[in-house]
Amino acid sequence: MSDKQHDRLGEAVLLALFVALPLSTAAQELTLGLALAYALLRPSRARLRDEPWGRAAVAVAIVWILLATASGDLHEGLGHAWLLAPLVAVPALLVREGDARARIERVGLLAASVAAVWAIGQRALGDVGTAGLSHHLSLAYALLVPLGVAVATRRWAHTLVLTAGVLATGSEGAVVALGVTVAAALTRRPTLLLGVGIAATLALLWAADASELHQRAILWTGGLAIAEGGAVGPGAYAAASGAAYDALSPGFWFPNHAHDSGIQLLAVLGPVGLVATLGFVLLALRHGAIGPAAGLAGVLVGALTQDVLGDLEVARAAWAWLALYGGTRSISGNPPPPLDTDPPC
Repeated sequence: MSDKQHDRLGEAVLLALFVALPLSTAAQELTLGLALAYALLRPSRARLRDEPWGRAAVAVAIVWILLATASGDLHEGLGHAWLLAPLVAVPALLVREGDARARIERVGLLAASVAAVWAIGQRALGDVGTAGLSHHLSLAYALLVPLGVAVATRRWAHTLVLTAGVLATGSEGAVVALGVTVAAALTRRPTLLLGVGIAATLALLWAADASELHQRAILWTGGLAIAEGGAVGPGAYAAASGAAYDALSPGFWFPNHAHDSGIQLLAVLGPVGLVATLGFVLLALRHGAIGPAAGLAGVLVGALTQDVLGDLEVARAAWAWLALYGGTRSISGNPPPPLDTDPPC
């Protein structure tokens, strides 16, 4: 097979991945597995190391795998490292010359808009807007990253459809994140808007439903109590949370996660995991192309109330779109991506 044929095949695999991202969890798994396997066979498989966030992303993956020793659940540790696979596969298969990136961008935005219309239709029929994803919150936050790209590239039709799609999920928490994404893409200040979104979310807690706020307070306090005892390791949060929650409110049981990515990381991976992840996402915000970075800012606002970084459908969308454009300070000296990046403060 010639180099040109390899390039075409790599582009076809990436197109399939970006179509699958907002439409089907199972298709995501299949296409990403294929993309990573093919990427590892290509001479360009090490391109991640050229990205500003490359070493940080690898460090996060290593922490997830190493901390599996605390719980004995290597499968779960590898599963969370797997969320970062788009950062390896996408740049390795992307043809940097020509219009490959633009074609993938167009197809990815179209697929995201299809998912948004699907959710709008579900909501109109009285159902929950999930499209083909597993949960309405997953869809809401997964759509933020292509929304950031749509705003940054001034594709207003996609912007309107994706905005309506996020709202159709019925996620109240995603409304602030939605505003942050749009504002960050327009102002080209994702890091600043992340701070604004965090402040707005905290300020709006007083207006939350009392029972909902009571439940979240137990989840957050219980998660911090677990973290105080040391990292429990991947896959061990559910077992550790039962006693912590029951001590705060007898009979309370919600073992899924802490509903806060920071608290979840602190409880599962300890301070080293939290710091590694913060370093990675801050590098992505600072050096990523403005569209994906704006969407990531919105996702991180959602991290205050949901474990979005542990949600494979959300994280996968964020890292795939981030990797599609790459960073502004590539060691290999590649030209900057077509989308503007966050300017120096």
